[in-house]
Amino acid sequence: MIKVKATREGLVGNFTASGYRVDRVVPFVALPSTKALGKFVRIRANGKECIAIVLDVGPWNEHDDEYVFHGARPNSESGKDSRGRKTNGAGIDLGEKVWKLLNMKGNTDVEWEFID
Repeated sequence: MIKVKATREGLVGNFTASGYRVDRVVPFVALPSTKALGKFVRIRANGKECIAIVLDVGPWNEHDDEYVFHGARPNSESGKDSRGRKTNGAGIDLGEKVWKLLNMKGNTDVEWEFID
């Protein structure tokens, strides 16, 4: 499992990169690689664990495959994204359902991994 800072996706009612309309029901996350769309992940935080599907691309970057698939640290941790925008250092965005299941209170660390 890799430990990274997580942020809340929010954006209820908007569409993700996969075309999913964000709601508070489906447990989903965003990872910064288009190749991760549709894959399932296990996420742990606050002594809780859940399974979610990757339905969005982000935070910040779209092609950070070294982080997502090869264990490198997220590019966003550098403080700038691939377009030069200032980041908050997050490596994963959590949808509303995941945020609630993990009892998140703020943008803190979570651990995640792909599952088969």
